[in-house]
Amino acid sequence: MAYQGYTTFKAQAEDGILTVTFDFGTVNVQGQEMLADLNGLAMRLERDRDIKVVVFQSANPEIWVCHYDTNLLKDMSTEAVSREEAKLLDLQSVLERISKLPQATIAKLEGFARGGGH
Repeated sequence: MAYQGYTTFKAQAEDGILTVTFDFGTVNVQGQEMLADLNGLAMRLERDRDIKVVVFQSANPEIWVCHYDTNLLKDMSTEAVSREEAKLLDLQSVLERISKLPQATIAKLEGFARGGGH
């Protein structure tokens, strides 16, 4: 299965191991672009039985992944809802999907992990 066409990371498969290297701007800010890439990656991995392990790392040795793009917060609703009505944020939904992948996942942390990045 080809792991190409992502804008926020590069993915390289070799011997059953997929290495995902975040490389998005200077600090790997999480935003809609990264979430779309991660969701697409998860969709492919859910069907790929050749990949056994996924390693996430950063191209920047000083920054793992930074906080969520705070510009997106201004678009969030200010209406209060009950806990039962609350929905997962896009970030939570995508990360939960990744946590349920059939492959073992490893985060190779180097540098700062801030906000949603940790």
